[in-house]
Amino acid sequence: MEPKVNNFEFSEKPEIVVHETDILLIGGGMAACGCAYEADRWATEQGLRITMVDKAATDRSGAVAMGLSAINTYVGQENTPEDYVRYVRNDLMGITREDLVYDVGRLVDDTVHLFEDWGLPIWKKDEEGHSIDGHTAMRNDMISLREGGKPVRSGRWQIMINGESYKVVIAE
Repeated sequence: MEPKVNNFEFSEKPEIVVHETDILLIGGGMAACGCAYEADRWATEQGLRITMVDKAATDRSGAVAMGLSAINTYVGQENTPEDYVRYVRNDLMGITREDLVYDVGRLVDDTVHLFEDWGLPIWKKDEEGHSIDGHTAMRNDMISLREGGKPVRSGRWQIMINGESYKVVIAE
């Protein structure tokens, strides 16, 4: 049996565009968006060109695009990176690189704070301890997590978000 060759019977032949770049990111999921953001911090000042190519609209592609209800790791003020290492070690039955896990626990909150700065609606506790959804918290100018706002947790490490905005905020 001969292999089939696409002769574009059912669609137009796509235009081929050549684009010169120094850094090519393939895919538009959360990892690629994070890579693009981090690469821009150092590559632009070096005169390097960054290109991200995705098969779909970046703000609506990838596993996160349909929305999530929580961010799965936020250490916050009530936990420490050492607590996070103990949790991961136990969860993975001791098979872990504790130095890397410690760095995640040490740095993850900064990433969540950045997402909140960019407009991700994060659920907060008000003065009476009531849970306030992220959009309402934003409308009411509640204190950000960075400034000491209290997140609503769905577990020891998870914080609630209005996840339909997650990928849109990050992709932007």
